[in-house]
Amino acid sequence: MSLHGVPPQVITYIIVSVLPALIAFGLLIAIARIRTTHLWLVPGWLAAAALAPAVATFFAVRLLISAFSALATSGGGLSVVCAGMWEALQPALFTAYAACALTLITVVIGVRAVINADSESARPSRSATITGLCVLLFAFAAVAVDTQLFRNVSGTIVDIIDPNGPKVLSIAQTSQWVSSHLILTAAMGVATSMALIAAVVITAVMNPKSEPSKQLGLMFTFASVMAFIGSVVLAISTQAWCERMAHAAMTGQIVR
Repeated sequence: MSLHGVPPQVITYIIVSVLPALIAFGLLIAIARIRTTHLWLVPGWLAAAALAPAVATFFAVRLLISAFSALATSGGGLSVVCAGMWEALQPALFTAYAACALTLITVVIGVRAVINADSESARPSRSATITGLCVLLFAFAAVAVDTQLFRNVSGTIVDIIDPNGPKVLSIAQTSQWVSSHLILTAAMGVATSMALIAAVVITAVMNPKSEPSKQLGLMFTFASVMAFIGSVVLAISTQAWCERMAHAAMTGQIVR
């Protein structure tokens, strides 16, 4: 992971993608300093970590559309398209690594909170429990859906431009499919980003008077571990995509 060769516009998109997640994460850390238990904030921290890849999805689509617009006006071939896709993947790559760092911090906080929790006095609020679980599920689903949508449309574009790739539908049908899915992916990126911000706010204002139960605390901690593993997998797979596009841009051949 390096900013060498990344255009200034893409660097700006990376910063704008990561900054809201860092602010949300820092806000919850500040709130945690005045709370008796940190476990209720774990879902919010994971939602904050998921915010970075969600925002990056929107900017990745913008960069991809810009690359095709430049291609239509200036011309070019497979190498130009792959170079544009490499640029579009950079916000996703950097935010995936940011998510790794944020979820790892959450794991450490969650483990320490579970160890120090007073399980004997725990009488968890039913509404807080449901809210925490919903935030957890939504954070996981947001990253999975946004990532899958972008990967699907990127894979289809690769199939179109690769002479040795699988056969696709007619150019008109394929172009319409790509266009509609790019719009859908961008819209989902915006929608999930706004919803994740709302999830962070809900977690911040929610202040149950008692600690979560031992089982619920362990579930929150286990979810943070799974989120960290998922972030690592996302970062590795995105890095592989970037290397694949960089190789294709330099050689004019797509490795399958």
